Amino acid sequence: MIGQQNKKWIVGLFVVVATIFWPGYAQAQWPPFNFNIDSIFDNGKIIYRLELSETVGWPMADVIFKVPLPAGTRYVESGAPDGTTANFDGAEITFLTPTLHGSLKDAYFIVEVIDPAKTEYAAHAWISWKGEVPGDFLTDDSVIDITRTPLVWDKPWSRLRLEAGAVVNGNEITYLLYPVNTGGRRMWDLSINLPLPAGVTFVSAEAPPPFTAGFDGQQAVFFINELERGVRVDPLQVKVTVAENTSPFLVTQATAGWTNVGNNVDPQEFTKTGEIIVQPQTTQYVVADSIGDVPFASYDLTGITFQQDGEAVKATFYTAEPMGAVGQPIEHYLYLDSDCNADTGKPRGNRGAEYWVRYRHQSGRGYIYTWDPAQSAWTNRQQIPAYGDSGNAASVWVPAAVIPAETAMCWLAVSRNLTDEYHPVPPVDWLGRDARLTAGLTAP
Repeated sequence: MIGQQNKKWIVGLFVVVATIFWPGYAQAQWPPFNFNIDSIFDNGKIIYRLELSETVGWPMADVIFKVPLPAGTRYVESGAPDGTTANFDGAEITFLTPTLHGSLKDAYFIVEVIDPAKTEYAAHAWISWKGEVPGDFLTDDSVIDITRTPLVWDKPWSRLRLEAGAVVNGNEITYLLYPVNTGGRRMWDLSINLPLPAGVTFVSAEAPPPFTAGFDGQQAVFFINELERGVRVDPLQVKVTVAENTSPFLVTQATAGWTNVGNNVDPQEFTKTGEIIVQPQTTQYVVADSIGDVPFASYDLTGITFQQDGEAVKATFYTAEPMGAVGQPIEHYLYLDSDCNADTGKPRGNRGAEYWVRYRHQSGRGYIYTWDPAQSAWTNRQQIPAYGDSGNAASVWVPAAVIPAETAMCWLAVSRNLTDEYHPVPPVDWLGRDARLTAGLTAP
């Protein structure tokens, strides 16, 4: 039983080095790649798209996918980008890439449905490769129900991942920006700007070299001549103070622009963070998430806030648009990693969770579960205070007793739309891809 402890909690930010794992794919040390099969049903045909990207530092060679023809279908065609061959031998489709340069995209095959009584079709791939650690791997089935509405949606992508958060301590606010170049090339003349909300006073802008930091009277400005791929820097920081009569909520949003060099790429690109919404005169930690990274705005997380509320920590999930009346199939999760160790607890994204906090909009209720490694299951479900209405915010109150008193607790937030209307099912929205932003609930 989780007890209550009368402790004063604050939300803090801690730097944690962690490996980022992308959800929804084959992951971790084995196999040495991420792999995904997407499918969509259209006009009597199923279109399968395959994607693989290596996750190791050594080159992979003679990469082969073999996909058996799904039962109840007839082969139509297949294809792949230059450097990869696609062939069908009457039983399976084979893709061969002699040398893999980072990733393989745009490989596909199309089949025609010929069994009028069959509604679900499963496809899997056997993958083999050569290299420093050669091997083979059999993926799980990717199942499509052709009676569901096709979910036609492409996730927006930027080669600059720009994540943002803020720490509020009374009338002081520190904004934190984390830029990472996730593209396949360097970016030049990168400029990141953070406008100051009305009613605040600029104190400082700080950045690690070779970034420069400044203030033009209206916004903090950060600049770097070249941001290499994959380089992680300490956060860009902007500190401000707030007058007592300032608006109860302050909103800002960071924007970034840069120059690309090379063929088949836009010469200039831009991106922005989600809105950073803070409540001054509180003790609060806020993490923003970009808008539009899932297909439906009603479960699209725009941010999460943490703040002390009596004997609990109040966690509030915000969505881009209202979730609708209680009863809609939307859920928000908070995975709590008490030792900030991805190798202990239940693996969830880039965390190893000992606790699972769950808000179910179907009922408007909140629950907390404990991970039992001996049973390899979530146990000890308990209802916790929660609040959600037809708006775009839902809150749960995490008992103080589950949060360590002297060490940082790490976390990861997830939002799901559990509708069974679409195929593929709507993807989850993960908040906390950069572990440095989600490193901390702690007590003084």
